[in-house]
Amino acid sequence: MKNVFAWICLSGLLVSCEGNTRLEWSLENQTSGYLYVIHDASDYQGYDTLTAAPGEVLLLGQNDILGGRELPYDPFSFIDTLLIYNEQGHLTTKDWQETWNWEIESFHDRKIPSQWRHSYLITLAESDF
Repeated sequence: MKNVFAWICLSGLLVSCEGNTRLEWSLENQTSGYLYVIHDASDYQGYDTLTAAPGEVLLLGQNDILGGRELPYDPFSFIDTLLIYNEQGHLTTKDWQETWNWEIESFHDRKIPSQWRHSYLITLAESDF
């Protein structure tokens, strides 16, 4: 009887776990100079100014959401502001609010409870300024 009760409790615990979804935003600098990034996203990091060296992949921020979600959100859904300047002070012409400008990868890290990770990468080259 104790084993049956233990199995019921364990099954209920496993079924009731919501899982998690991790969202990670990064920028890849493929220019020959430094990039200066100003962004605001109250959900994960808040207003910040970052510097990306040539060839660097810079983590802009990450956010964890309850519930394992297989389908990724739009990459810009948690970013309020993203301004990217090169060393000459030119603002990028690449529109960060367009989904096709981001490379999106999804990983199913664990099945029970469901754990998903969605990585968003925007790459900037000389031609984007």
